[in-house]
Amino acid sequence: MIKQFKLFLISIILISSQVGSQNSDGIPTLLTEKPVDNYLLKLVTAISERAHISQKNVNNESSIRILDSFIESLDSFKMYFLEDDITYFQRYRYKIDDTLKSGDLDPVFDMFSIYRLRVQQRLSYSINLINSINSFEDDESYQFRAKKKKWSKTNNALDIQWRKRTKNDLLSLVLAGQELETAKDTLKKRYQRFLDRVNDYKEEDVINIFLNSYMDILDPHSNYLTPSQAEEYEIQTSLSYEGIGARLQNNDDFIEIVNLIPGGPAEKNGLLKPLDKIIGIYDVNNVVIDVIGWDVNEVVKLIRGPKGSTVKLKILPTSSDADSNPYDLSLIRDAVTLEEQAASSYIKTLDINNKQFDIGVITVPSFYQDFAARRKGETNYKSTASDVKNIVEELEEIGIDAIIMDLRGNSGGLLDEATALTGLFIDNGPIVQLKDMDDNIEILDDPYPGMIYNGPLVIMIDRYSASASEIFAAAIQDYQRGIVIGQKTFGKGTVQNLYPLDRYSRYTSKKGFGQLTLTIAKYYRVTGSGTQNKGVVPDIELPSFINEDKIGEATKANTLPWDQIVKLDFKTQHELSSALSVVEENFLSRKENNLALKFLIEDIDDFNNDQEVSTVSLNIDQRQNERDSRSLQNKERREKRLKELGYKDDQSFDDFRSNTILNEIYLMVADLIESWDSNNIDQVPDKTS
Repeated sequence: MIKQFKLFLISIILISSQVGSQNSDGIPTLLTEKPVDNYLLKLVTAISERAHISQKNVNNESSIRILDSFIESLDSFKMYFLEDDITYFQRYRYKIDDTLKSGDLDPVFDMFSIYRLRVQQRLSYSINLINSINSFEDDESYQFRAKKKKWSKTNNALDIQWRKRTKNDLLSLVLAGQELETAKDTLKKRYQRFLDRVNDYKEEDVINIFLNSYMDILDPHSNYLTPSQAEEYEIQTSLSYEGIGARLQNNDDFIEIVNLIPGGPAEKNGLLKPLDKIIGIYDVNNVVIDVIGWDVNEVVKLIRGPKGSTVKLKILPTSSDADSNPYDLSLIRDAVTLEEQAASSYIKTLDINNKQFDIGVITVPSFYQDFAARRKGETNYKSTASDVKNIVEELEEIGIDAIIMDLRGNSGGLLDEATALTGLFIDNGPIVQLKDMDDNIEILDDPYPGMIYNGPLVIMIDRYSASASEIFAAAIQDYQRGIVIGQKTFGKGTVQNLYPLDRYSRYTSKKGFGQLTLTIAKYYRVTGSGTQNKGVVPDIELPSFINEDKIGEATKANTLPWDQIVKLDFKTQHELSSALSVVEENFLSRKENNLALKFLIEDIDDFNNDQEVSTVSLNIDQRQNERDSRSLQNKERREKRLKELGYKDDQSFDDFRSNTILNEIYLMVADLIESWDSNNIDQVPDKTS
């Protein structure tokens, strides 16, 4: 299926209807370029060459890369094109740069026409094949995950691939509970729906794919948005929106969860996880609509709805991938407001060796600011820094021994808020450096004198902590203001800017030209080291189900490299090396005897091993036996562990996983408090009010 480069917020995105481009006989019409399309290509190219941090002009070298990117966008799993097609496309190897500069779309439309023909051939073959599949008794297997390394030489070779794929898709539906004839009908509709969509593609749709193939070779965060997508991007950046609060993307045939919006229904529910897949949506009659193979825009349209209404989804969990029973998930659509995304806190009290430790835990879901209130001139508008400041003052008034800043899952936000938040916890000095395309360096300093809190501080991070989160965690670590615990962060160390194309155009288009998002700068720690690709490495690493090899900047194609610049002159707030040694030593000691932690590590290893499985049996008895065996093993292991850990019910199994990590962090904080006091760590005067 066509690879999609953009992520959409399912709670708000609007879908422009795909007007069919087929004639009355159902035959796709030829794509023809228009002068406005030619101008769009030239406009995008000119701005990208000038504004992107690389400042590279399109040339023969980039022409090759864009061609490969466009082919990858159309057929990422090598299931449609033949080797001869790829050979034919090489005539455009050094012409794609000319296409972008001149606006001549003939090569692009030529390649897409061949792609559309291959889709027709392959799906027509599979649709006809479905009727002939009446049993699943043959001893054969299907490789569903790994990308093929080579293009098929003949149609017969592709037929073999599609026969197994079709059989597996049908078997999966049967195993999910559908009768064979019903499953056949479902699968025919799935394939026909995708075929119709490809046949309905208009010029603007193909241009969108092509331009994002160009954007994709620049870096993962640069992209082109159509006018309708650009309009919805503005809604995405507003302070409130309605929906379930999740970002989606196409991944092969599946609709995949990218991340969850803090404060949204999906995040509050707690069951939906990143990389989970939406495979069905129930209609008003409680009949499930199969959405495998659908475009993300079409799925968004089904999921959206009025506040207070319920949407029922069929979810395939991350751990199970293509061979497990999905589950149903009902969510109530709601408005996600700034208040629900705001920082919050609680106090955790520990009693250890007749000593009581009161720990203030502050959760920071994002780096936000109430722009509307700020524009009105309000002085007490909501923002990350101001909300955390108020929370810390309340905690200190109550009396706490330490603070935990929980940045797990915080994908970033406003740079100003990241620097302001850092400034609350350090005395003074630089916080982050920005370097643009001309190697100009801007230094952002602590905006506040002094600090509001100078006691023991722990920062919690995970692989989903990104961008502004990384700036804050890195500064706290570099200044030795606190210790960082968790998992290596995402590694997004770049800055993007928006370029509304209508603003730069000499011509007017009825629809408009859309918008570019281009990477214009990179940011660096006060040490001079970039966070790009490398992220922030925690002082103490904890086990996690989030696989670094599958999530993070370094896993993306054409990501910008790590580099470093000159170290700044800054003064560390404390000397934490001895305290950190004590905390880490005690953690490693407990780790040897912590049964819950051992169980968790075993589960993580099993989870990662499951993710490497890429082949399933096409024999129904063997497939079912494998499922039953796996299910029984998991049940027995679950029951045994819960009994050994002292949990009373099955529902508590997920609790033990999250609690295991949190309990360990609490104990580490207690060790830090003890070390802090015993080492008489120098104190810096508090900030003036």
